[in-house]
Amino acid sequence: MSTRRRALFAIALGLGLGLFGLLAREGNVVGLAIPPLLFGLALILSDAFHETPTLRVTRSIADPRIHEDEETDVHLAVANESERDAYIILRDHVPHGVVVLDGDTSLAARLAPGAVETRTYRIAAERGGHDQRRLLGSSWARWGLAVRGLDLRLESRLASLPIFETLRELEIRPRRIHAYAGSVRTHRSGSGLEILGCREYALGDDIRRVNWRASARREDLIVNLFEQERMTDVNVIVDARAHMHLQIGGAKTFDLVVRAAASVCSYFLRRGNRVGLMVYGDALNWTYPAAGRLQMERLLHSLAVAQPSTRVAFGQLRQLPTRLFATGSQLVIFSTLGSREDAEIPTQLVARGYSVLLVYPNSSKLEREAAYSQAQAKLAERLIQLEQQVSLSHLGRAGVQVIDWDITEPLSVALHHARAMLRGGLR
Repeated sequence: MSTRRRALFAIALGLGLGLFGLLAREGNVVGLAIPPLLFGLALILSDAFHETPTLRVTRSIADPRIHEDEETDVHLAVANESERDAYIILRDHVPHGVVVLDGDTSLAARLAPGAVETRTYRIAAERGGHDQRRLLGSSWARWGLAVRGLDLRLESRLASLPIFETLRELEIRPRRIHAYAGSVRTHRSGSGLEILGCREYALGDDIRRVNWRASARREDLIVNLFEQERMTDVNVIVDARAHMHLQIGGAKTFDLVVRAAASVCSYFLRRGNRVGLMVYGDALNWTYPAAGRLQMERLLHSLAVAQPSTRVAFGQLRQLPTRLFATGSQLVIFSTLGSREDAEIPTQLVARGYSVLLVYPNSSKLEREAAYSQAQAKLAERLIQLEQQVSLSHLGRAGVQVIDWDITEPLSVALHHARAMLRGGLR
C-alpha cells in the first residue's frame, strides 16, 4: 500500500472513531481517535519531505553467451549518488527460463552518499534469448514511515545457445557445387586428396603424381588421378510445427532436433561449405548460406530462439519456400513428415533437382518407455514401425537419403549405423 493510501486510511479511521465517540458521548473512544490521526499526519509530513534517492545501477553478466549446460555469474552494483542516505530494497528481474543456482537477487541496505552495494548470483538458462529489463523495489524515509516504489530500467541480454555434438562423417551427394575447393567429392578427376583411378603418363603431367609401384609392374609410367573436392551449399531445414513434436516427461523432441541441427551445421561449416538455416513453422526464420565462424554464431542464435509454432499458414510442408534455395543445392530436412502430403514433399524436391537428406527423428522408443500398458505399447509400436519403414523405404527408392534417428541416442550413432548399412550393401 502506498504512503498516501496509508495516510488516508489512518485519518479516515481516526475521524470515524472521533465521530462515533462524540455521538456516543464516550471520551475513551474519542481518545482512541488521536493516535490514527497523528500517524496519518506523520505519514503526510514524511512523504512530503522524502526525496527519492538518485541511484546508479549496473548489471554485468560474466559470460553473456553460454550453452544450455553452462552457468554464468551476474554482478549487480547499486551506488547512491544523492546527498542523503538512501534506504532501499531492490530485487533484480529474473526472466522465465532462467534459474538462480546460488546467491541472492535482492538487496536491502542503507547507502550513505557515494556508497556502493554489490550482489553476485549464479544462473543457468534454458535455450533461448533472455532479457533482464528492470529492477523493482522501494525507497524508505529515514524513520520508515514514507515509502515510494522504484522501477529502474536496466536492460541486459543472455543468450543460451543449444549444445551440439561433433560429427565425424556425414556423406552427401549434392548436384550443385562451387568452383572453390572444399570437402565434397565430385567423382571427377582433378586436384584433391582421394585417388580416383590411374592412367598412362601423358606429356605435361606432374611427375609427383607418378605411381611408381604401378609403373614398375606395367614397365611404363602410370600416374594417379585424384578426385576433385569442392564447396557446396547446404540448407538445413528444421520442422518447427508444434504437432510434429512431443514432450514426454522432461524430454522435448524439439530441443533434441535443434541440437542435432546445430551438430549438422557445425559439421558442414568445419568442412568448408556454405550453410544456411530455415526454421519452418513460425514467421520466415531464414539465415542465408555463408561460411566461417561468424556464420556458425548466426546459426546458433537462430536455433536458440526457435520455438514450436501453431501457425496455420505453415500447417503443411508444401508451403516450404523453395525459391530461397539454389537449384541443385543440398537440403537437410529434420522432420517426421506427419501426413501423406508431407511425405511426398522430399520426393518432389528431388524431382526439382535438389539433393535431399531426411533426418527422421524417431520417438517410438521414448514413447514406449512412457506408456502405461506395455502390451498395448508393443502392438502400437510395431504398427508404427511398419508404417515408418514403408514410408522411409518409399523415400529411399525415390532418391532421398534417409537417416532413421532414434532420438534417445546421439545423432552420431544413427550416422554410424547408416554408413554401416551402405558399406554392407543394404538399402
